[in-house]
Amino acid sequence: MNTSTNSGDLMQHVREQYAEVARGELNNDSNTVRSIATAFGYSAEELQQLPVEANMGLSCGNPLALAGIRAGEVVVDLGCGGGMDVFLAARKVGPTGRVIGIDMTTEMLDRARAGQQTLGLTNVEFHQATIDHLPLPDNSVDCVISNCVINLVPDKFAVFQEIFRVLKPGGRVALSDIALRQELPSEVKHSVEAYVGCIAGAILIDEYRSQLERAGFQSVVVTDTGADLNAYAIAGNGGGCCGSISCCSEEKSLHDGLASVMQAFDANAYAASVRVHGLKHGNVPLALQRGAEQSGSEPHFAQASAPIASTAPIAPTAECCAAERVATTIPVSNLQPLSKEKTMKTFQVYDKPMCCSTGVCGPEVDPVLPTFAADLDWLKHQGHHVARYNLAQQPQAFLENKAIHQLLSTVGTDCLPVIVVDGAIVSQAVYPSRDDLANWMAVSPAKPLLPVAQAGGSCCGSSGCC
Repeated sequence: MNTSTNSGDLMQHVREQYAEVARGELNNDSNTVRSIATAFGYSAEELQQLPVEANMGLSCGNPLALAGIRAGEVVVDLGCGGGMDVFLAARKVGPTGRVIGIDMTTEMLDRARAGQQTLGLTNVEFHQATIDHLPLPDNSVDCVISNCVINLVPDKFAVFQEIFRVLKPGGRVALSDIALRQELPSEVKHSVEAYVGCIAGAILIDEYRSQLERAGFQSVVVTDTGADLNAYAIAGNGGGCCGSISCCSEEKSLHDGLASVMQAFDANAYAASVRVHGLKHGNVPLALQRGAEQSGSEPHFAQASAPIASTAPIAPTAECCAAERVATTIPVSNLQPLSKEKTMKTFQVYDKPMCCSTGVCGPEVDPVLPTFAADLDWLKHQGHHVARYNLAQQPQAFLENKAIHQLLSTVGTDCLPVIVVDGAIVSQAVYPSRDDLANWMAVSPAKPLLPVAQAGGSCCGSSGCC
């Protein structure tokens, strides 16, 4: 891509490349394709729910993980591709809700509509359009999601303005995208393959945040997930993925071009998979009001005469949980050191009462919660068992854990969240950092999630792509 390439020619090239992917045989039956989706936050259970056409290994995150989607909402997926996130969101909104997929590529929409027919979904619709000119009325949508698409649009500010226009007052945006940690090398910045592959068109993280704010969004949070971008490279034709898909042909594809670019530089040093959240302030939609009302109904815990279990290094005072301390770093003296002999651990979070644990589905975004949720996903990718309980929605879990029940009975809910590792309470009152999690779980934050594609074309490893 040279500097004379205009945006119209560039977008036509993007359209052609993604049409080629849609016409190809990459699909959810491939171990390689599923490995890419898993690397970027999708569970095996979610992938099992999809029709075969929906997943082509094009994700860079899972926007639904923090979207806080509720029954009855109207959700729009920008650049919906084969409908992967549309179909998963359709289960969440239920028969009273609606999910709208927008894509500019005919071949992608053909795949999406075939998947809709397979699933028999009646609460889903698809429209062909570019995401900087949405065919939707003002103030008509509760939540806008997108997965690794906005980086492909030259005029990102126009996209953010359109998102703001169609959202209802109190609506929210939850995006997975690629953003830059630092400026790209010139040869990558001017590469057509890198642009189509979601790298060269990305903007700096700070610029992403500022453009959303300039478009009118408030409570904007951009979180680096730490996912390994080299996951994309394993889907290339040269990636050694000769299995259920005929990916070992001589024809080059989008994934091949991106793989060749990534072999020339360290993508993770320059770019990041990010989660992006923001709110259009105003009156909160009815569905979210109901959620907030439910979250305010706390179960009653009888006062207990017994002291707090000695395994919890917690001072039973309300002042330890003041709201202003939620965003602070946990003092070392408030952490319970754990043995690092055990490889895989069980990590439990007992949350304060909320409409959801994402921090993005109410009238304000708590920037700590999206970051913490991304860190929990990182822990899951390390192989640890992670469980999270919301007092408003899962009070039985608090009752069944004797130490938690006793703590609540003695101190009250002000000391939530409580963090438990292998049955021992290790902290309370604040959400820990990723460094704290790594210390407790005895893992390295730099551990790669997938094998890096090698120049020789083999990707043999745990991904199952060989």
